[in-house]
Amino acid sequence: MSVTCLACGSQFRPQRSTARFCSSRCRVTAKRTRDRGSSVSMAAATRPGVAPDAVLSVTGPAGISGVQKPQSVTLRRYAPKLDPRIVADPNWPNMFRLKRADGTLSDMVNLTRAKDALQGGKS
Repeated sequence: MSVTCLACGSQFRPQRSTARFCSSRCRVTAKRTRDRGSSVSMAAATRPGVAPDAVLSVTGPAGISGVQKPQSVTLRRYAPKLDPRIVADPNWPNMFRLKRADGTLSDMVNLTRAKDALQGGKS
């Protein structure tokens, strides 16, 4: 017996007679889509609503009210604007280097440490 997944449309063999989704990923995607109030539609090969060059940003508000969740997740299409003195490392994703005044580059650091070094005047 073969069933069509309600989220991605692929055929799958269900483990239970009541299964509607081929995987937990499709099930969670459908629930999140329903919670946003839009219809369920996604391609089987890509994650729903996420551009291949999207940047994940996780932030936590300083004061949390009863309505807010402790963290909010934002997907952006483009990377945030960086200080021109912070350069992305070409070999290692999510790692950066500081460009010094003489044109040399510092050791690799994550973005938070790069920003801290610029504010502190270190390079």
